[in-house]
Amino acid sequence: MNSPDLGVEPSPPAAMPAINPLQHGLALFQASPPDHARAASWFRAAADAGDADGLAMLGLCQLEGLGLPADPVQARSLLELAAARGSAIGHFQLGRTLLTARGGPGDEERGLWAYVAAAAKGHAEASFNLANCLHAGVGCLPDRLAAKALYLRSRALGCPLRPQGVLVQRRELKAVRTLAQRFADPDRLLYLVRERQQELALVQAIAQPRPRDRRGVTETRLKPWRLAAGVVAAMAGTLGQYLRPASGDAGPTTINF
Repeated sequence: MNSPDLGVEPSPPAAMPAINPLQHGLALFQASPPDHARAASWFRAAADAGDADGLAMLGLCQLEGLGLPADPVQARSLLELAAARGSAIGHFQLGRTLLTARGGPGDEERGLWAYVAAAAKGHAEASFNLANCLHAGVGCLPDRLAAKALYLRSRALGCPLRPQGVLVQRRELKAVRTLAQRFADPDRLLYLVRERQQELALVQAIAQPRPRDRRGVTETRLKPWRLAAGVVAAMAGTLGQYLRPASGDAGPTTINF
């Protein structure tokens, strides 16, 4: 009679770790040199699996023609969808398309708030670009104190970019640091930026005297003046790139979660 085999049974092979399409695509995208074509295919797989950041990266590849034929119109559609699903990358890249009128009409105000949404999620480059907008008054009233606080915030988040010619005065230092700390609260960033814009608008409205009509001029006779003001405002928006100092852009390939 054969004795039973008392040897230790071999362990079953360890299960292979599941591949994360987004992380795999990012590794290829950020490699040196990058492999954009393969990265784009992994981003598409991530998007098909419902990953909002994967969808945003696929949109970025289409926007810049990285591994895919450039298609700004389709790219903006993908970025709109990714942003609607809560992707910080989607909000950031959508903001860039809106501010540069790529893939559709430009909209500085919407672009600004797309940056706000991304910055609230801790996106370093979005925080930097938002600071650029606030400093130059792009899509908003200029708010240089908030801009300096956001430059400080973006640096704390790891953004390598630095603003040119922007200095924090000694008398501003405490306020800038306090504001930067408040901006670090994702639930307060949107509220704080909006509240400061409303306060600036109110101050501006109070500072501008209303035209007086000493001879009883009717509302109709004031319309040409208002029309001229509207034309000037429209020209300022259209020619903003010439009327305002250039603002640095965090660029298409800097990724920060």
